[in-house]
Amino acid sequence: MKKWAIGLLSLAGMITLSACGTSQASETEPTSFLPMEPDVSPYIVEEEAEEEGQDHVPYHENWNYIDTVQLTRLMDGLPEISQDRESYDQVPPEWGDVALIDSRPPGVYAAGHINGAINIPDSEFDDYKHLLPEDKDTQLIFYCGGLHCALSGNSSEKAMDMGYENSYVYQEGTPAWKSAGNYFTVTPEYVEEQILESNVARDDTDPVMIIDTRTYAGYFAEHIPTAVFWDDTQYGTKYQGFAPENKDAEIIIYCGGFFCHKSPALADDLLGDGYTNVKVLSGGMPAWKQAGLPTFGMETADADFDVSAGKVDRSVSAEDFEDLIASGATVVDVRGDGEVANGMIDGALHVPDGDIHANDPSVEETLPDDKSTTLLIHCASGARASGVVEKIADLGYEEVYYWNGGISISDDGSYTLN
Repeated sequence: MKKWAIGLLSLAGMITLSACGTSQASETEPTSFLPMEPDVSPYIVEEEAEEEGQDHVPYHENWNYIDTVQLTRLMDGLPEISQDRESYDQVPPEWGDVALIDSRPPGVYAAGHINGAINIPDSEFDDYKHLLPEDKDTQLIFYCGGLHCALSGNSSEKAMDMGYENSYVYQEGTPAWKSAGNYFTVTPEYVEEQILESNVARDDTDPVMIIDTRTYAGYFAEHIPTAVFWDDTQYGTKYQGFAPENKDAEIIIYCGGFFCHKSPALADDLLGDGYTNVKVLSGGMPAWKQAGLPTFGMETADADFDVSAGKVDRSVSAEDFEDLIASGATVVDVRGDGEVANGMIDGALHVPDGDIHANDPSVEETLPDDKSTTLLIHCASGARASGVVEKIADLGYEEVYYWNGGISISDDGSYTLN
């Protein structure tokens, strides 16, 4: 039977994308597409399929293509969270010379997009093109709704006309990305729609589960309406039985912002457990509040209640943090291996929070022998530090404190408290 190719998708020469501040590679290591040639099988169709109305976008010889395997390899080399990203309109600064762009309409982008992508709708390209990186050498990757969707290719052409010669088309788009077992990111506006009575009270809509993975004290103070509290580190031991029975149920997870590791971590756990419709509100509570949306909790109630009653408050202010470091406190960094690879405070000890929760014997071996030593714990947003401070105190350390906020650390050891 005769076959024809919608596209013989080849990348001329060797194509290499560099990733800055990655969890898999250092800032100087290149991150390459693997394999070098994209898989062309999704683009091979029977001739009869065209006659029956096949709507795949035809191959364009002036487009550069990237497939799901290559994009996965690339994304594995980029940080999943960002210390410096401030809005959905901003490419994660840590991505360096790579930008991921969703060419679909804003409402579709809001309902679920690839993590880290910005939205430049093809139909409004001229109105949004100012969001493109200033550096014309940046490698732009455009995607939309799959093999039938021409928006990403059209936008890539427009970018190339502007001088962005390193523009690529991820033609397989969102369906393939979801089928590969990835979560999508949503915006506060989309989550708002899910909690409105006009949606919740309808007979033809399914319930949406919203999960807050910040500290319990933070949740108690204020949270998104209808959200429940889960500790991401206890999913397998405590909360797994409370997940929806329906593996296709929509689950939206959030924490402290673009820099917070907890919501992506739980999303990965749920995907690994077979859930197919997992989403992350990557901007978290800060983005929700910046959008002027309501919260429930003690901070919005005319009442006074100490959720930490009977428990020592070990959190410190920014001023206290600086004073403790100046006085010689031992800093304990509980972030993950990939995060600390990009920089740690000088003299800090690295004790991943997962090891602490697992009661790994190496934790005590890493910590100072002198139990009177003052320990100052931090993570990226304060949530993981809060979750382990009492476990470290239970090891017998008398003076244990943690920074309950964000922190950005450079590769030279300098830091900024957020």
